[in-house]
Amino acid sequence: MTYDEVESVLSQVLEKEWEDLDPPSLNDWGEMERKLNCRFGEEFKSFFILISKYVLPGILNVSTGKNNGNDLITFVYDYEINNGHWNVNMIPFFEIGNGDYFCINAKYGPVSPVYYYSSEDFNIEDYNTSFEEWINDLPQFLNG
Repeated sequence: MTYDEVESVLSQVLEKEWEDLDPPSLNDWGEMERKLNCRFGEEFKSFFILISKYVLPGILNVSTGKNNGNDLITFVYDYEINNGHWNVNMIPFFEIGNGDYFCINAKYGPVSPVYYYSSEDFNIEDYNTSFEEWINDLPQFLNG
């Protein structure tokens, strides 16, 4: 999925951000990949570069620059690890609420499926077979 294809999906369902936000820098990506021991795929990177242009409540941030004010992925990861019930391979990227998240798995890197983590029972379930599929399903999720 190309950058333009990701933008095509986002532009169908999300409002444009009112202010100019900073997309993740190369340093942001490098630090996150090092800390989480994961390489991120092109769809994941394109999505988070583009999300600086759109409003999506619950999306976590990669950018340490001017962002939407939500928590950083690495902050949430550390918080959940310190809570004691978090799988170290799960990387949260979208907070649903009440401690539930969409995540990718670091051990699969760029080809990771997307998982749904439920804090109620600490259950991790398969959600999409790829991040590309998750992006393509986003309109149905947001409108469903």
